[in-house]
Amino acid sequence: MSASTSSTSSNWLVPYMPDYAGVLAFRDDRIALIRERYEGWDAEHWNTPSGAIEPGESPETAALRELQEETGLIALPHQLTLVAEVLVVSRDRSIQRRAWNYRADIPTGDFQPTDPSTVEVRWFPIPEAIALLEELSYPPRTHPALAYLRQTAPTPAHWTFTFDQAMPFNTRTYEINRAGN
Repeated sequence: MSASTSSTSSNWLVPYMPDYAGVLAFRDDRIALIRERYEGWDAEHWNTPSGAIEPGESPETAALRELQEETGLIALPHQLTLVAEVLVVSRDRSIQRRAWNYRADIPTGDFQPTDPSTVEVRWFPIPEAIALLEELSYPPRTHPALAYLRQTAPTPAHWTFTFDQAMPFNTRTYEINRAGN
């Protein structure tokens, strides 16, 4: 097991983040990214397909649904490989959110997003995707994906992002711990 600790700040506002799941979707040596905009964000950002886990859904089911809604790509449960589990927790433990990130190889299919927050979907070479994901300044979403793409984290990696709940979201600093199996 390896562990690392660092801090980083977040520059945009999200009022509430439920448990969520996402997919790093690959075809050949490229990854699918979505460009999306939410009211609390300062601009449109490129991100991996992900979203809230709905009541009664498993993380795997939510990841597959979000992939299909945000990209139009279809994957089956057996195509998913867990690459990261994330815990976002306030220092006093009064706020806790979980996330699961999966990898899926998607050999066929066209982009046909149905989610209204998706502005654009494209395949990117890994180095270009890394640069785009670095622009999204919410560490619990970006750090696990970036570590996986850079091959600097074990699989699956277990991440904990701890924050001071008294700080406004847009100025929040996270203590980041990572461990792997």
